Amino acid sequence: MKKFLLSLALVLLAVIALEGCATAEERAKRAAEQAAKVKVALKERHYKISVDRMYPMKGGSKSVSPSYSVEVRNDSLISYLPFFGRAYQVPYGGGKGLNFSERIGSYRESPAKNGRRHIEINVKNDEDSYLYVIEVFDNGNSDIEVQAQQRERISYSGEMVFE
Repeated sequence: MKKFLLSLALVLLAVIALEGCATAEERAKRAAEQAAKVKVALKERHYKISVDRMYPMKGGSKSVSPSYSVEVRNDSLISYLPFFGRAYQVPYGGGKGLNFSERIGSYRESPAKNGRRHIEINVKNDEDSYLYVIEVFDNGNSDIEVQAQQRERISYSGEMVFE
């Protein structure tokens, strides 16, 4: 009986080990496919980053609804982001904040360390001028920093969404 249980355990371990190798290969394949999707989206300048966390200058980080996002469509930036921080000069009632759709003034993309892409987007609306600095990783994870002239700097993290 002991020999039977021992051989059964060895067979189960062998099966689990073989499945582990297959899933590692599958994970590598999925990672390569994801990296290819990210590369194509950045090249076409047509991508959306869904934001899940914000990092204001003061205070701790905060989880946010996944409905918040930054989207680049060729020559336009669509920003739908929450703002928590100090505003220096804004219209009565707070203005638009970081919720707007405007033409991109300048767009610069360059490679960064570890396969990341560094993107700088300048955009201006009737309330303020903004610099969006976006770091995109091969797996689609992204960090966004927004620097405005009339508000404190704020950062976000999220990931690219593919339709």
